[in-house]
Amino acid sequence: TPDGFGTLMQSIQAKEYLGQKVRLSGFVKAEQVAGWAGLWLRVDQGKDVVAFDNMQNRAIKGTQSWQHYEVVLGVSPTATQISFGILLNGTGKVSLSNTKLEAVGADVPDTGFDEPKLQAKPVNLDFTE
Repeated sequence: TPDGFGTLMQSIQAKEYLGQKVRLSGFVKAEQVAGWAGLWLRVDQGKDVVAFDNMQNRAIKGTQSWQHYEVVLGVSPTATQISFGILLNGTGKVSLSNTKLEAVGADVPDTGFDEPKLQAKPVNLDFTE
């Protein structure tokens, strides 16, 4: 019984995509995915993740015939690396075909989630509220 997830992935330098948006797209077939699966795309600046989407909020589950999926993220002008692939969390099988990583126009909406906003100062330091 798997504990966690597996992924097929690769990482590239971000130089060619700086200041642009990138889209990872492809056709995915799922067989008996008990947990969830999805394409994923991450933009890093050094050791920091600056943009991320793994399709968890619109996951591939169960058994699905070939369907087209995509993830889109902005690449900051200071990004250093782009990593991407497909992941499977739990049991099952996913197949990937006709995969593309390409620059897209600014009019294409990001699919990644926004990082939660942090407060400027600590509050409720006694943790009673």
